[in-house]
Amino acid sequence: MIKNWENAMISHISGALFVPVGYGKAVHTNRINHGFVLNEENSVKDYVFSDGRVMRTESQALFYLPKGSSYYVDTYVHSGCYAINFDADIEGEPFAILPRNPEPLFKLFKEATTAWKSQDPLRHLIAKRAVYDLLIYMAKEWQRNYLPRAKEELLSPALNFLHAHFTEKDISVKNLAALCGISEVYLRRLFFERYGTSPKEYMIHLRMQYAKQLLSAEQMSISEVATLCGYAEPCHFSREFSKRVGKSPSIFREAPAES
Repeated sequence: MIKNWENAMISHISGALFVPVGYGKAVHTNRINHGFVLNEENSVKDYVFSDGRVMRTESQALFYLPKGSSYYVDTYVHSGCYAINFDADIEGEPFAILPRNPEPLFKLFKEATTAWKSQDPLRHLIAKRAVYDLLIYMAKEWQRNYLPRAKEELLSPALNFLHAHFTEKDISVKNLAALCGISEVYLRRLFFERYGTSPKEYMIHLRMQYAKQLLSAEQMSISEVATLCGYAEPCHFSREFSKRVGKSPSIFREAPAES
């Protein structure tokens, strides 16, 4: 969570921009500004930080990147994103939320980026207003979605099982819920509150990460990679991989460094 948000003073706006497909750095070292980012629809990316943390940003997710952070961006599907970079007397950890209604947020970002691109004399004020509105919005959403420790502990059995057995074929939400001693509905709710996705999608994400490692090693056929990742049919694996990574397994293998 962002610290000192209630007393935040935005001292400088470095830029408000739209980052289209194929643009933007993949690797960031000691980020020079704070940043708010809003993914366009169907843009899905992982931010892998230097301390090992991975922040998944889903379609239309709003997220915060702290000043001084180092990370690389692992793109699944990229259809562009909006970003406002700024300096302020705040600190905090990176986090992402899935807005219930993203339209007002897109309006904020678009107004700021339009003003910045057109060199509007009021562009700094317009962008600062957007950042203050985003700080308020994110703080409220974080408070609403924050999982108390007791709820985090409820999820632990399911998370531990998924990380140990995600390549197995017969993992069901019913079994995961039974491990946690809660209902399937409640398990799905906790997963969405904590990770912004379902237990099934969380498992598929683990499979795709593993698949990319295996493909990059170039030691196995795509059919063998599919089997090791828990897919009985290579064609099913290829569809899942292409949908989430944005390229087929064979194309990914040809140029893994670009992903």
